[in-house]
Amino acid sequence: MVCAGVFAGPHSALAKPQAEKGASIAELRAEYERLSRAYAATVPGWRPERLASGSLLFVAPDQYVGAEAQDEGFRAARNKYADALFGLAKQAAEAGQLSLAFEWATEAVRENPDHADARRVLGYELADGQWLTPFAKRMVDAGKVWDSKRGWVPADETGAEPKPTKDGWQVRTDHFLVTSNHSLAAAAELAARLERLHQIWRQLFAGFYFSEREVRGLFAGERPARERHQPFHVFYHRDKDDYIAALVGRQPRIAETLGIYFDADREAHFFAGDERNAATLNHEAIHQLFQETRLAARHVGDTANFWIVEGIATYSETLREHRDPTAGLYYTIGESSAGRLPAARERLLVEKFYVPLDELTRLGKDDLQRHSELAKLYSQSAGLAALLMDGEEGRYREPLVVYLSTVYAGRDKAQSLSDATGCSMVELDAAYRRYLESLP
Repeated sequence: MVCAGVFAGPHSALAKPQAEKGASIAELRAEYERLSRAYAATVPGWRPERLASGSLLFVAPDQYVGAEAQDEGFRAARNKYADALFGLAKQAAEAGQLSLAFEWATEAVRENPDHADARRVLGYELADGQWLTPFAKRMVDAGKVWDSKRGWVPADETGAEPKPTKDGWQVRTDHFLVTSNHSLAAAAELAARLERLHQIWRQLFAGFYFSEREVRGLFAGERPARERHQPFHVFYHRDKDDYIAALVGRQPRIAETLGIYFDADREAHFFAGDERNAATLNHEAIHQLFQETRLAARHVGDTANFWIVEGIATYSETLREHRDPTAGLYYTIGESSAGRLPAARERLLVEKFYVPLDELTRLGKDDLQRHSELAKLYSQSAGLAALLMDGEEGRYREPLVVYLSTVYAGRDKAQSLSDATGCSMVELDAAYRRYLESLP
């Protein structure tokens, strides 16, 4: 389906018709598939199989990711592929496809960890033979090293554990400050995990933080990557009992949750000891990243469009981390079997439950959370977010970022989704049904 309108980045002054921006998203993706097939024929086991739905993503090796062993017998082929990927990423940046630009630049670094241009775009600099972010460089310059069980510690304090504060141990990384009364190792592990999540988020929603002009300047080598100076605050409790005791005064129903983000206080809280927390961690951390990365409105989604606030966080529950003996570390998101996407399909195609977008987008926070079919609306919102992220070869992803930017800035109205996509609500309703019917 092709709707009327302009697929533009979140800064409308820079918007141009897609035909004037160079390659279309379909052409870019087709070229990526061609390059990938050719490379796969040369380097066996280079990556997992293409997903039937959703996205396959990588992260750039650094202190929080760790370096992976690479078969140097394929070094020339990997370097050549990385160069081709970065060239394609530059084309994507010029075409306003900011998500694809960062996705392919990151994959270029995955293939060639020393790809200088891709490293620069992602915010790294070479210092004493290491690729470091500005924060990591300050730590190294201060005589510190990253220890996966202790965080950034003085290089000469081998085995010495920093003392806890009155609230517990603290680990600071580029984007996060994690405080935990569980253990220093738990705080360091969570901080590194959140840094990897931040890499994924930046790829998927690059245009939420960067303007098109910034991204074009990054890829042209005309400007440095922007650095965040204020960390996201995260608290990691020793167990659920401690989590409840600490937070019940702020949220009487805290016992019903596996994690929570307090937007007014700019704090995310989680607890150790429950593997089910992985989806909740992704959900609440995504809330925090959207709320705090840019100057957000005080009451996001209070009067309309609250569905996408929860929908994009619920979609993020489908994120999975994988470690393959051959392909190494990779991520999947949006697979039809993950998270609440099976329920979304069941609701619409079997139960025939669906709230049309013209109605759904008019619901504010209280309207949605007091709805008699709240669980079904959350599933539907996850499914709709999947359509906008992955449907029709990703054509809606940049318009989705426009929509999210508008909602979080508090400038939205009931028709903001239609304005961003250039599609009527009825057209998007029909696209959603087709998308769910197409899933395996």
